[in-house]
Amino acid sequence: MEQRRMDYHLHTLHSMDGRQSMEELCSDMVRRGVQEICLTEHIEPGHPRQELDIPPIWDVWFHELEAMRSRFPQLTIRAGVEIGDNPLLRETIKRGLDDQPYDFRLLSLHLVNGVDCYDIEQYFGGKTRAQAYREYAEAKAESILNWTEFDSVAHIGYAAKYSAYTGDDQPLRYEDAPDAFDAILRHIIHLDKCLEINTSGYTKMTDALPHTSIVKRYIELGGECFTFGSDSHDTDRNYMDVERAKEHVRSLGGKYQAAFCRRKKILYRI
Repeated sequence: MEQRRMDYHLHTLHSMDGRQSMEELCSDMVRRGVQEICLTEHIEPGHPRQELDIPPIWDVWFHELEAMRSRFPQLTIRAGVEIGDNPLLRETIKRGLDDQPYDFRLLSLHLVNGVDCYDIEQYFGGKTRAQAYREYAEAKAESILNWTEFDSVAHIGYAAKYSAYTGDDQPLRYEDAPDAFDAILRHIIHLDKCLEINTSGYTKMTDALPHTSIVKRYIELGGECFTFGSDSHDTDRNYMDVERAKEHVRSLGGKYQAAFCRRKKILYRI
């Protein structure tokens, strides 16, 4: 089983917060020697900031993606989506996903009880660290346990990335909510889905997302499959720290890095 240089969490100008064109992304990835990418543009239905609840125009996006496949034949380009889950609109979100021929569905959660953890003052205000992290972990578990049609779970520990806490208090660890994390990880394993290693965590902390303690528990429970993504929104971060993360997961006993074509999993050695 071969290894492969892949990045499965990427955004372009078609995402509301993207800062690179699809052509800039593809050209940059070829320059970096990456073999496969998956574009995972945001959908964020019901986000309280209306400017973030703007999905791509999918017909335009797929047309441009096909053009990039022709222009960069040396780069495998997959069509993905980052699903911003929202319990209030979940069934509508699920129905809408079937309208597009995605290769890959990345299940994400930014809103916890209607508040984006990115909003530090609003999310962390009036809470202890234990309360803020427990609330996030329980919301993440509720989200994941109510989905089956996804392929990988994005950036577990998102709340810690923008935490009001720093230093050793910043990372969200397995011991902060072991029951919630066990429920999440067992569900992923039971459905034969993947755990994402999101390298954007390295920009704010000394670890990726999720924290090493959660990755260890996933492997301990029998989890084998991972996707790796830089969560890049501009050319400065494309493929950033992906090889670092792969080496770390390999050292923990992680086995497989997954790619997807028409929602079918393709495994490579980490």
